[in-house]
Parts: sequence; structure tokens; C-alpha cells
Amino acid sequence: MTITNSFQDLAGGDLDVFVPKPKSTATPVPTPQQLERVGQDQGFTLDNLPVSRKLLKSGRVASRDKAQPMTLRIRVADWNRFSAFCERNGYTVADGFEKLSALVEGL
Repeated sequence: MTITNSFQDLAGGDLDVFVPKPKSTATPVPTPQQLERVGQDQGFTLDNLPVSRKLLKSGRVASRDKAQPMTLRIRVADWNRFSAFCERNGYTVADGFEKLSALVEGL
């Protein structure tokens, strides 16, 4: 088996063929106002409205207090009763649990 040098052409050759590319002329970046104007000219509108609080199924706004996410093992029938209780009274799950906890303290 004969081993050949695949770089033989470069070994004694001139490296002047390798020249850096010329710097490209950078196009100026458009300002946000220019982009908005072009978008409006093309029929687009920017929708950067602040995020509103998510409405729950019954139209209530979510609680403002920070909640601790938890996983509970409960029976489906009990959850359905609790969920119906919250819906009837206009409570969020956190508010309903708070009311239920207050009742338990009184026992």
C-alpha cells in the first residue's frame, strides 16, 4: 500500500492565492419607527399591548396573590363538588380553598 501526501500541492506552493475577503459595506439598520412606518404602509399593525390578566371560565380575574403550585391526590367526585362550589360562588380555586381552610379551622 502506498501512502501519498494529499497536501503535496500546498507544501511548496505559494500561499498568495489565499487572500482575505474585502469587508462588506454594512447597510444601516432601520430604526423601529421606520420599521413601523413601513409595516403600516403595507397594511400591518403592531400589537404590542400589555398582557392582561387571564380571565377564568366564569369571567373572574385570577387572584393577585402569588400561589404555590401543588399536586394533590383527591377523588374526582370531590374535585367536581369543590369546582362546582367555586363556580357557584364566583371564587377562584385559591379563594375557594382559603374559604374551605377557614371552615376547617373552626371545627
